Amino acid sequence: MAAPSTASVLLEFRTELSAPPDRIFAALTEGTHLSRWFCDQADSAATAGGRMSLRWTRPGSSAQPFEGRWVVFQKPIACAYEGGHAGYPDGYAGRAGFEIAPLGPGAVLITRHRLPARPDYEPIVEVYREAWPRALARLAAYLDEDAEARSA
Repeated sequence: MAAPSTASVLLEFRTELSAPPDRIFAALTEGTHLSRWFCDQADSAATAGGRMSLRWTRPGSSAQPFEGRWVVFQKPIACAYEGGHAGYPDGYAGRAGFEIAPLGPGAVLITRHRLPARPDYEPIVEVYREAWPRALARLAAYLDEDAEARSA
């Protein structure tokens, strides 16, 4: 799986979160957290160059796991992964990156997902354009629940 060297489409989302940057970073990179808000099963070697494997088991999900690696890992301010599976053109699902900046008692999360600008990726871009806001809302809810549990 090699990253295509063509032009790209960038999806970008800004999310204000009530958690501090270190908690957000952990939720984005550690398998135990990822499986609570992002996917159904996650393994993640949370380090630069570390491998990750994500599975979705709900109806309509791919039977193939997403396999990737952390290409940026700057705790607690930035991380990014690349990967895919055979269900994507070239086996490549793009590069998803996250930047975290303190904002009051919480932080702002900038999510950027870059995909090849090719006709065979247009339906995939549309799926991600709709899926990321839902996933980021689940992240916000998860971090709020986690904060409540820690304060109880």
